[in-house]
Amino acid sequence: MTGYATRRAQRARAERLMDDLLKDSENYDGKIGKDLSRLWHDYLREYRAPILWSLVITLIWSTHGYIFALATQFLVDDVIKLGTGIPVTLEEQLPGFYLWAAIVLGTWTGVVVTQWARSRLILGVGQALIYKLRTELHEKLQALHIGYFERQETGKIMSRVLEDVWVIRDWSTTHAVNVLAAVFQLLVGVGIALWVNWGLTLLVLASLPLYFWAFVRIQPVIRRLSIAMRRLNAGMYARSQERIAAVSLVKAFDQERRETLDFRQRMNNFVRLAMRVINYQGGMVALAGAITAVTTGVVIYMGFSWVQAGRLTVGEVVFFMNVMPRLFMQINTLSSVYVQIQSVFVIIKRVFNLLDEPVDVTPGHTELSKIDGRVLFENVTFFYPGQTDSSLRDVSFEIQPGQKVALMGPSGAGKSTVFNLILRFYDPYRGAVYIDGINLVNADPGSVRRHAVMVQQEPVVFSGTIAENIVYGRDGARPSEIMEASRQAELHDFIMTLPVKYETEVGQNGISLSGGQKQRLALATALLTKPEILLLDDTTSALDAETEARIRATLNRVQEGRTSIIITQRIATARGCDRIIVLDRGRIVQEGTHADLKDREGFYRRVFLQQESL
Repeated sequence: MTGYATRRAQRARAERLMDDLLKDSENYDGKIGKDLSRLWHDYLREYRAPILWSLVITLIWSTHGYIFALATQFLVDDVIKLGTGIPVTLEEQLPGFYLWAAIVLGTWTGVVVTQWARSRLILGVGQALIYKLRTELHEKLQALHIGYFERQETGKIMSRVLEDVWVIRDWSTTHAVNVLAAVFQLLVGVGIALWVNWGLTLLVLASLPLYFWAFVRIQPVIRRLSIAMRRLNAGMYARSQERIAAVSLVKAFDQERRETLDFRQRMNNFVRLAMRVINYQGGMVALAGAITAVTTGVVIYMGFSWVQAGRLTVGEVVFFMNVMPRLFMQINTLSSVYVQIQSVFVIIKRVFNLLDEPVDVTPGHTELSKIDGRVLFENVTFFYPGQTDSSLRDVSFEIQPGQKVALMGPSGAGKSTVFNLILRFYDPYRGAVYIDGINLVNADPGSVRRHAVMVQQEPVVFSGTIAENIVYGRDGARPSEIMEASRQAELHDFIMTLPVKYETEVGQNGISLSGGQKQRLALATALLTKPEILLLDDTTSALDAETEARIRATLNRVQEGRTSIIITQRIATARGCDRIIVLDRGRIVQEGTHADLKDREGFYRRVFLQQESL
């Protein structure tokens, strides 16, 4: 009783675990005909010739099992003459033996040749499909507005481009051809078996529905377990990656044992699910084996009974013994398709959903050429997608060319939204944003971003060399221009102390650079584009006082002659600006110079007093 209760509790825990892992399972909500038609017309139709030939070759190849079975029947009945009671000698049956050997050798040769030809054709189509789908997905991701990436997890986006496309390739080429071949083999096999002996064929066919029912009942359970295992494995991978990246924090808080126990628990869950898969697979094999064994036993018994009655030959019984496993194998294939097809259509639909995702920011036709750097917000109201509260509400201000303006305000006041609208990551819900009198909704986003460049609060540094990072903002820049941008950002002298200078590898996320060096590298990347408008997102907030002072001095120099907008909470930075705009809850609540605002009641004065007292 205790053992039964333990097993029942283990099953209950496994079910709860699967429910948690699969609670966000996706269902297919599209139209099968429409999605298949799109897949064919947009991606496969141009390869219809190789697809057709691979199908024809597959159909030819799929007959080899029945040819072997008929050849064996010929060997037993006509060469060896087993069961006839007629004595035979090798010499008199040698021609028949040679014929049998030629049939077998020819069939094997045909199997090898057709298998090679099919692989060449279908793999070529598959690679072309992967190339086209992944290229379109990548181009779509480049075109999508930044809000899409803020709403979606990076891992899910990458799974669309990599894993989902791979599944579509398999099911559009190899699996599709194999399914059609399985249908063909089943029909041809049944037809040949009926021709050989319809009585035994009906006995075999009587067991096929039971066989199919068994697989349809068990396969969904195995599929559910397999999906849960993949998600659990992905979770382990993601957590391990996260913890390894933050290993210093783990050690700083002495949490190695906690992380080890957590990983062990996840591994125990994985093993628990894996054992259930093994048990179900074993049960499926046992059930299939029992059905096959019973059917085979009945066929052999009835077959040899009919042999004794003269209604059947030994070779015909041997033929059925060879054909039955092949017929059951086709039922396995078709039943697997039956339980997997729903998930395949889900994958196809979500890839098409990504391709159909609206761009939102529609490229205009106006190209910004050399500009002065005048920025105007005129009654701008903006809502982020899916939000009901506005991030900016009826905001208006104008910045003259060459001015330095500080944006201040509490978190969520709308400061970053101003940058997003200037860079045309989004368009206003109401009102308009102008640069040099050009409404940005009419401008090409690429040309806007060639003249307005942002240096982020936490600079992004790619793995590669220092030179590759600097030149990222402007392909084709000459070495002299790269060094000039580095000098402007006061990074050149540091670079020249490195063993291989500008060819020094910075490591993943710029791990070999300090915070100040990363800021200077990001600034050099921005300055290489020679922007007329420079957007600085609190670029010194995470630095120590000495590094902050040096970076601020550098920024003061590079801002000369440029329109500069700086998001900051530092009074020292705001003091040096021509104007200060204070935002709160999407509205401008204060505006003026440091001298105007430091004695005026409000956000700026509160921050000023707090920082003065430090």
